[in-house]
Amino acid sequence: MRWPMDASLTPTARLKRRVDAWVVKLRVMPRVVRVQRLTRKWGSCSTAGTVTLAIDLDEERKAFQDFVIVHELLHLKVPNHGKLFKALMAAHIPRWREQDIYRRTGAKRTLPRDCPATQPRSRSS
Repeated sequence: MRWPMDASLTPTARLKRRVDAWVVKLRVMPRVVRVQRLTRKWGSCSTAGTVTLAIDLDEERKAFQDFVIVHELLHLKVPNHGKLFKALMAAHIPRWREQDIYRRTGAKRTLPRDCPATQPRSRSS
């Protein structure tokens, strides 16, 4: 359920609002937060501090949104998926493994081959 005031926000604004809340909780500061169309993954975090989220993450349930957001933001502290990373995930998203299973089995991130988004762009002269 969306709050009435959230309904007037764009998907990008809703996701960035959620990121802002987690930035405070996790005490991290990404250089840039981007929300854009991604076809193969839900998010990424660059070594330069840019966090990118898939715009259609807004259509997923809140628990999954939090899982993806926290996962990417924690990479600002821990660049790998080792024991420390997993411990921090467990501390902030106690049931994160369930969300990870959903990510691998239920959440669709690949588009069919005939989808226009997977076709190379033509160059204009």
